Amino acid sequence: MKVLLADENSHRAGALARLLEAEATLDVILVEDDTSLIDAVRRHTPDIVLVDISRADRDALDSVRALSASGLERPVALFVDEDDESLMEDAFAAGVCSYNVLDAPVTNVKPLLRAAIALYGRFRNTNAELEAARKTLSERETIDRAKFLFMKQERCKEDEAYRWFRKQAMQQARKIIDVATDYLAHQNRNPKQ
Repeated sequence: MKVLLADENSHRAGALARLLEAEATLDVILVEDDTSLIDAVRRHTPDIVLVDISRADRDALDSVRALSASGLERPVALFVDEDDESLMEDAFAAGVCSYNVLDAPVTNVKPLLRAAIALYGRFRNTNAELEAARKTLSERETIDRAKFLFMKQERCKEDEAYRWFRKQAMQQARKIIDVATDYLAHQNRNPKQ
């Protein structure tokens, strides 16, 4: 497992890196001082990112936010030394998938990293399902608008309108949503009086 460690405190980062490197199956990479989190993720393609291990500040969360928006997103785990509900909410909103309060250095961090990666995977799957549902709903609304306009102009019933759109889609080897979108665009450009 490749772990990218991003912590501005080099002493703290070094101590945690040594602890992590004791686990032979972890490949630990420290983000260099002059490298942004996005550049480090692009260069090293880690399995997980650990950010500002002790008291995280808003700058660290801005880096996570930028990473989430970059298309290079990775599971991000945050270890903090004090529980702070406001920080936790901000961290999750920024894209952190695992928020862990630790009052002492953890001796076996591997289960926490695996859990963070699993949570991230579940989140991505749920998010993909949500986006697919939104797209389906949006397409259904577009098709319904096109059918309604067609029914109004052609003075026909819904099943006839649907058959017309389906026939156009089959004849043009296109999806019904594409035919409906084009139909609405054409009607907007050339409204019938």
